[in-house]
Amino acid sequence: MEIKTFGHPAGKTIMLLHGNLMCWRQFEEVIPLLERDYRVYAVSFDGFDGTGETTYTNAQDQAGKLDAYLIENCGGRIDMLFAESLGCGPAILLKATGRAQIGRMILSGPEYLDFGPLNGLLLSVMPGKQYKTVREKSMPAWALRFMGQTEQGMRTMLSRIPDHISPESIRATWEVGLNLYRTALPVDEEAEVACWYGEKEGHMKKAVKKLKSVYPRLTLRCFEGYGHGEIMNHPEQLTREMLRFLNQ
Repeated sequence: MEIKTFGHPAGKTIMLLHGNLMCWRQFEEVIPLLERDYRVYAVSFDGFDGTGETTYTNAQDQAGKLDAYLIENCGGRIDMLFAESLGCGPAILLKATGRAQIGRMILSGPEYLDFGPLNGLLLSVMPGKQYKTVREKSMPAWALRFMGQTEQGMRTMLSRIPDHISPESIRATWEVGLNLYRTALPVDEEAEVACWYGEKEGHMKKAVKKLKSVYPRLTLRCFEGYGHGEIMNHPEQLTREMLRFLNQ
């Protein structure tokens, strides 16, 4: 795991967790909009740090490493945690099981991908197809439809894919996605959590229902006309919405 720090050493603290196949560079256009006034921690999970020396295992392992980092480097607290797609699993587990305190949390695109009896088939087929995306840095038409995305909408994200992502890491991220909402989580009555998603995402109704059962104060934000992860193509809007939630 790699964690890069930016910005004002005395500002409110924000940690950014990237989506699948990405790394900290997914936030390259967001960080300059935050770093003048805020202290920013941008994470690359194991398997996505570009070194080829680490492997993504599971969300709980990543949450544990984030918790240890926050305890050691941030006084055991962060003002806001922003998680995009894949990052939502470690974020949820960090808040539920970690020692560190999370002031507010935004879960962006925490899709419900549990297809029940089809999970085994998906796990045997989809990681290989996604590994092809990593090698070719292009997204096939079926994947774009699944995400409610367009080729243009994915172009910036695809340019941020790090080197040396292994098939093992990709398979592990699929296991996280398929099983995320099977994890038993304690109800957090006071948690300030927001769920963001694009209007074109097709796997959010069950996710919202599950998240509301865990976070009764859940705030919803649907971005009109956007697909999965498309808010990342609009850094000014993303930053504005992020800071509104942080400072309200």
